[in-house]
Amino acid sequence: MAQRINKLSDLSDRIGFTLLSAPDRFPTVGAFGSDQKKNLLIAFDILQEGFPLVEKKIKDPAQLEKLQQLLKDALLAYQQGERKKGAHLLQDFEEIVFPNRFKEYEERKGDNA
Repeated sequence: MAQRINKLSDLSDRIGFTLLSAPDRFPTVGAFGSDQKKNLLIAFDILQEGFPLVEKKIKDPAQLEKLQQLLKDALLAYQQGERKKGAHLLQDFEEIVFPNRFKEYEERKGDNA
């Protein structure tokens, strides 16, 4: 089975993987086989697996509901062949969960750039 999501950085990695692979470019490794429609469902199941971590970070029930809806809408868009819409919805989800991801990266990287 696919790597479990144990921390928020795992979820961030999985979002990136899904953005690059969805809806029909998943590599045939790990949990992903040759059936791309099934792979899409697996990818979103993995993202859902990380949702309890999101709930620990974001306490607002309305925001959590919005995030769940973004995931559902992104999956639906991908399933309907709307790659760009699906990606944008997934990026909207990512932006809410990780609003400072670029700033955090710069801070980790330090001033060596």
